[in-house]
Amino acid sequence: MVERPLKLSAIKARRDFLALRGRKGVSTPGFLLLARENGENGCDIRFGITVTKKLGNAVKRNRIKRRLRAVCRQILPEHAPPGRDLVLIARQAAYDRNFEALLDDMKGALLRLPQHPK
Repeated sequence: MVERPLKLSAIKARRDFLALRGRKGVSTPGFLLLARENGENGCDIRFGITVTKKLGNAVKRNRIKRRLRAVCRQILPEHAPPGRDLVLIARQAAYDRNFEALLDDMKGALLRLPQHPK
């Protein structure tokens, strides 16, 4: 039997972001990673990215989002546990941190995630 790759989709609704508020996350230099199990989306992974205005103007925030989206697309299908919602809250270092370091941050954060978040 051939395993199908996990499908990634974006979290866009505010209520889905708020569902993760107040949870303990995994901290890295580039971002904070929050997770929750989501029975609604089956085996697939949903991810969202939050970048506050404190991090800079629109150009800088958009660059951070592009970089974090690229990290998610590259790492999550292979390393993320299925059936989870993940939210990345960007930090200042995500703007100019080496891309390889961001990839390593994501892999390490996924390994440190609790196995069954509530």
